[in-house]
Amino acid sequence: MKLALTLPRALPALSDRGYRAIALCVWAAAAGLSTWVVIQWMAPAPVVAQAMPADMSAQFQMDQSAEARLLGVETAGGLTPPSVSLMGVFAAGDGTGAAVLSIEGQPAQSKSVGDEVANGWTLDEVGPTFAVMGRSGQRVQLNLPVLQADPNLLKRAPE
Repeated sequence: MKLALTLPRALPALSDRGYRAIALCVWAAAAGLSTWVVIQWMAPAPVVAQAMPADMSAQFQMDQSAEARLLGVETAGGLTPPSVSLMGVFAAGDGTGAAVLSIEGQPAQSKSVGDEVANGWTLDEVGPTFAVMGRSGQRVQLNLPVLQADPNLLKRAPE
């Protein structure tokens, strides 16, 4: 048995011009690759901000009720209530009376029980330290703010 070595077919012969074109393509690809590597190497590393702890995120929640009212977003019980601050009350014993309200940051104004406050919300009830607004069965209670006394004004009475 005789073993013979068979060589694979040879590449087709190219002219000098063909070899130069191939060499130019290889050099262009190498130059492009090296440029990309240098750009990636020189680029600054991305900076990732630390996550805010869950207990801190509660301090930074935004009140979006004004935007919701502007866009007419309905909640389960009706339109979101307006931003109202209770400044004072004139209450009778039977829930009637009036309240001094600051609506949407505007100057304070007096509203009687039954008057419209804003956006269809009416003043339903006034108590000694609170007022209740209502609309379509939904009720919101506003409480008078607790005022802190100035310790410099408090003096012990002589005994």
